[in-house]
Amino acid sequence: MSYTIAIIGLGLMGGSLAFDLSEWKKKSTITGYDINEETQKWCQRMGIIDRFSRSPEEAVEGADLVFIATPVRTIPAIYSTIRSYLTSKTITFDLGSTRQWIFQHLLPRPEDRLYCGFHPMGGSEKNGVHYARRRLFAGVPVLVTPYQSLVSEKKQLIEEIAHCMESQVFFYPRMSTTGSVPLSATFPMWWQTFSHPRSIEQRPT
Repeated sequence: MSYTIAIIGLGLMGGSLAFDLSEWKKKSTITGYDINEETQKWCQRMGIIDRFSRSPEEAVEGADLVFIATPVRTIPAIYSTIRSYLTSKTITFDLGSTRQWIFQHLLPRPEDRLYCGFHPMGGSEKNGVHYARRRLFAGVPVLVTPYQSLVSEKKQLIEEIAHCMESQVFFYPRMSTTGSVPLSATFPMWWQTFSHPRSIEQRPT
């Protein structure tokens, strides 16, 4: 099976993700969108996206996987804009780091859509697509927080994506109705990643 991918926001994080996913064997096409048209054109010249769109709505239409890699405060508004263009089977990920705030501000709530926080715990002190590169996320944890419970098939797909990035997935519990995450359930495990990077052998159950 192959997947059509849309990436909204082609800066350091979105561009680096595009570099990795462009080499994923299950990738069908990658459509990119960025407010900077020159950034879009650069990504296409580099071969990390197959095409670019003139709007987020156009980018996600028909996509199987959608990644929102824009500044945190813009993520809820972008999701609200694209929501009606997503299919019932589309999985939407955002790369934002402020999980509770984002989930509390998603309107309408993604109750009938698959939505996950997808936060790579790594990056660079530099910004912009020209600093994007392959393997930026290699060896770092990716914290995945689903809005709804995930079936094993979807977890496996997310693990494959992280494997393509050479990253390690840590699944948080699903969000509560108040948008809070019980950090105590997972904090010791992913903190160990920073203290002892080589100690990670498998995804925590």
